[in-house]
Amino acid sequence: MSSNRKRLREARAALSEATSYAAWLDAAESHDAVTGASAWRADDTSEHYDAESLRSSIARMRTRRTSGDSQGLTDVMTEDLYRHLGDLGDPSLYTTALGGTKHLVSDWLDEAERCLDWLATADIPGLSAAEKRAQFALAHKVFGRSALLLSGGATWGFHHLGVVKALFEQGLLPHILSGASTGAMIAAGVCARNDTELAAMFADTGSIRLDGLVPRGVTSALKSGSWLDPARLHDVLRHNVGDRTFAEAFAHSGRALNISVSPVRRQQKARLLCWMTAPDVLVASAALASSALPVLFPPVQLEQRRDKGVEPYIPGELWVDGSLQSDLPKLRLARLHNVNHFIVSQTNPHVVPFVRQKGRRGVRPAVAGVASATLRSQATWAADLARRSTQPLTGQVGQLVDHAHALVNQDYRGDIDIHPRLDLRLLSKVVSNPSRADLETFILEGQRSVWPKIAQVRAQTRLSRAFARCVASLRSGTVPVPNNTLP
Repeated sequence: MSSNRKRLREARAALSEATSYAAWLDAAESHDAVTGASAWRADDTSEHYDAESLRSSIARMRTRRTSGDSQGLTDVMTEDLYRHLGDLGDPSLYTTALGGTKHLVSDWLDEAERCLDWLATADIPGLSAAEKRAQFALAHKVFGRSALLLSGGATWGFHHLGVVKALFEQGLLPHILSGASTGAMIAAGVCARNDTELAAMFADTGSIRLDGLVPRGVTSALKSGSWLDPARLHDVLRHNVGDRTFAEAFAHSGRALNISVSPVRRQQKARLLCWMTAPDVLVASAALASSALPVLFPPVQLEQRRDKGVEPYIPGELWVDGSLQSDLPKLRLARLHNVNHFIVSQTNPHVVPFVRQKGRRGVRPAVAGVASATLRSQATWAADLARRSTQPLTGQVGQLVDHAHALVNQDYRGDIDIHPRLDLRLLSKVVSNPSRADLETFILEGQRSVWPKIAQVRAQTRLSRAFARCVASLRSGTVPVPNNTLP
């Protein structure tokens, strides 16, 4: 008994001290062995799916694939993907064991991925090459896509760099990213770089400028109504994300950048800027606008590049911090990019304490969850009352009430939620430039917040990534590169 307790303490210590995913996974598997979670993974039974039906599905897919029955496999895949994927996406399947989910679930996903790769190369009776490409593209559209959403959070938002790094190193970084406020800065820097450039940036973070927050003089601050210098932040953003437009960034990296901005005028609506909605807008100006938290920064006029040079985008309209009204623009991402699976990296200090209990078991998380729901309900009621009472007001008071109402009424959760540990030592630096040491701490803590979610991200995005790989290969006329990690 004491031996098990010692092993458990050692595993927990190794988990908290890990500086790489390989080291973390090794500790996670040791932890699972001690707690009995390894045995849970090996046990096929579950209340969340029908084990016998899954085993039968694996056998049907494998039989048709190995016998070369492409038409029969197409029919089986059409039925079984939609029969089982809803069950296998249940979050409870990813909270018992740190090292992964049930082996039966992984076996089913293995076979489904093999079958998609095989169908992309096989002849299907009655389908021409063009028709096959169209069928795969349609299936991918119906299946949907994943997106990574990076919240606001001021300096805490630098945790997002670690989140991106962890997903990128595992080949799990979605090609659709959204950012608001600091999340917009990070998303812009990621989508401005191709894979080679992104790997180089993570290998040497010294190229990232960290001096964007500079106070104005008192006189200037009083005249402008903002405490920090927007020109310095804009200069730093141009250094970190380049001088590309949304369309140019997409063409360069293949990643679809989306940045939320909130309006100053009450009659305007929040916007989601991307290569489709605002192709000529300069990414750096969008990131600046999305980071313009009232009082700290003044509102921003967006800029676009046209044949005559740089000029205002929607002249006369000013924009502020995107997280105020649209921290996580899930509905617009769904409409624009066919996204139906959202991975959220949440670093807003006013949100993290309330969302971190989601999915946890036990009395304390349950009590914390009830308290969070109660507080949010009260805050929503107060914000609604304040908004109705001040509706006739204009100017800064009306704007602040609108922003407060939008903040408490937003949905801050995704299908997979990632958030850093609450470190009070870093709380004091929430609105200050991080040091190089701080940056490394933020990145490591960001990575550590992702590692327990890697198995869930991999499983829930696996077939979408396989569809994308097959569609790309069919369009280019090349043979799809299968997942070489499959046995």
